[in-house]
Amino acid sequence: MSAGIDEIAASIRAARKTKAMTQKALGQRVGLPQSHISKIEKGAVDLQLSSLVEIARALDLEVKLIPRRALPAVEGAVRVHGSTVETSRALNLLNEQAQLAERIKGSFPELSQVEGYQNAIRNIPRLQFDAAQLKALDEALQPAKRLKSLIDAPGSAARLAKQLEEATSSLRHFRQIQVRTPFIETQRQLPAYRLEEDDE
Repeated sequence: MSAGIDEIAASIRAARKTKAMTQKALGQRVGLPQSHISKIEKGAVDLQLSSLVEIARALDLEVKLIPRRALPAVEGAVRVHGSTVETSRALNLLNEQAQLAERIKGSFPELSQVEGYQNAIRNIPRLQFDAAQLKALDEALQPAKRLKSLIDAPGSAARLAKQLEEATSSLRHFRQIQVRTPFIETQRQLPAYRLEEDDE
């Protein structure tokens, strides 16, 4: 899958989730089966332009061709506009995990791994999340999503401890990447200030 298709697929998925819309509901609005929407979001199908336009409009988005040299400026504007929604969703995800950690701590006070997981949640930088960062956080929380099913399972303390370690490691890895991102992003955005130089 090319980087461009991957980015479009991720944007569609993030926009759909932001609107709290299921794949089935989106499919019904654009006349496509849920299974096809799922493949589109995974970048597993060659998306026709007409379908892309329909999906974008169903999600209150627009498909536009812009000059490549203007891309950094447009991306900056999109980041500022979209950051509030994405940041809100990211904070909700983290709050859900913090509550889950408290629940585990109450049910399994002997598990020392809970404290490590709580620290990992608290140490996530409170930054402005864009769609890509929200997607990365969602992926980093995949091991944590298996915790809920283990709480009520009989004799699950050992498996819960192992899953907590995996979830903690995943969040710490996400944090390390986010801490390094601002410098990389700054370097990548520099061409936005040189737009006029290209007109010579």
